[in-house]
Amino acid sequence: MAGLLETQGIENFYDSAIVNDFARKNLFRVIALGGSRFTQNELMYITTTSLPGRSITNVPVPFMGLAFNVPGTATYPNSNAWQVTFRIPQNLSIRRKFEDWTKQVFDDANSTGSYTIPSKDASNQVTISLINKMGDPIRTYTLFGAYCVSIGDLSLDITNAGEIIEQQATLAYQYWRIVR
Repeated sequence: MAGLLETQGIENFYDSAIVNDFARKNLFRVIALGGSRFTQNELMYITTTSLPGRSITNVPVPFMGLAFNVPGTATYPNSNAWQVTFRIPQNLSIRRKFEDWTKQVFDDANSTGSYTIPSKDASNQVTISLINKMGDPIRTYTLFGAYCVSIGDLSLDITNAGEIIEQQATLAYQYWRIVR
């Protein structure tokens, strides 16, 4: 029987890395961001986000002093606070679209809005694609029922050397599905 180092040693690791390579943090694209209809050029300004998680609820079932663990329903952790960070173009179009999106949900100027459960149509979807090094999609996720929860503050500084402004926005969604 082969020893552990023979099956999980440095050569095996290297051979496996050559065959499978590694996923990279920068190999993603946000394909669609509902609500305010972001253009493809604007979507390219996204710098960071996260792939949403999914959990199965654990249901403890007590019996004779023991707690048995039984799988329950699915939950989507942080579905109420999914973060996206953008570079801001000089015309502020991305910030303006997020501002408009929040006003569509609720406008405090006249206490109106569409603060109902978001529909499943494309205007309330976010699509994220993980890509390989050639730019081909290898896994695509769609977040359903998305809406803008908040627009982050913009830090401005007249003594700054001219760094590019980044904008953070927080979205909520109901659930996600794997498209590919």
